Amino acid sequence: MNVLLTSEVSGFFSFLNPIIDLLQDLGHTGLALYTFFEVVLIIPPIEVIYYPLILLDVDNWYLYLLNVIFFNVIASAFGYYVGKKIGYPVLRYFASEDILEKAHKLFENWGILAVAIGAFVPFIPYTIVVFLGGITKMDFKKFMIAGFLGRVPRYIIGGYLVAFVVQGIDSAELNEYMLIVSIVGMLLFIIYYIMQGLYNLYKRQRAN
Repeated sequence: MNVLLTSEVSGFFSFLNPIIDLLQDLGHTGLALYTFFEVVLIIPPIEVIYYPLILLDVDNWYLYLLNVIFFNVIASAFGYYVGKKIGYPVLRYFASEDILEKAHKLFENWGILAVAIGAFVPFIPYTIVVFLGGITKMDFKKFMIAGFLGRVPRYIIGGYLVAFVVQGIDSAELNEYMLIVSIVGMLLFIIYYIMQGLYNLYKRQRAN
């Protein structure tokens, strides 16, 4: 199917074109690196780069899906052992006490199921879930299976919906609007995470 895609935007939002060019240059390598660091560091969720890349190459969306699944598995295993070795102090540096408390309660109430829930929903950074899996010394195989069952459906559903919507819209103009929304959303997520990190640092300094 010949989908009317756009790889640049015009008018007021043309300032986004360098970001679009950067995403295209990074491609699968950039997605793999971001997928890895999204698991072991508290940064915006993978969707901020996953969805824009699909919009830029919708016919090969499944290749991006395989990319995020493969590197998420590697990063989850690595993050589990980092959490096991380094532990809670690392999490306190990246996340607020409120978020950590919610994550602890989730683990206390649901156990292994908490890993699957945390992997699927975006409300709690997956880094916290992965590290707590190591800190609490969960069974490694069960931890990996639960994370896989949580994250893979999220990637499949999100990626397929983005690709399906684009393939169903036979309009380069509408696809340009979707690309703009996706890139702006990515920037807003990044700004939010930066501001949240600075706020957490400020609160810790005030507490000391």
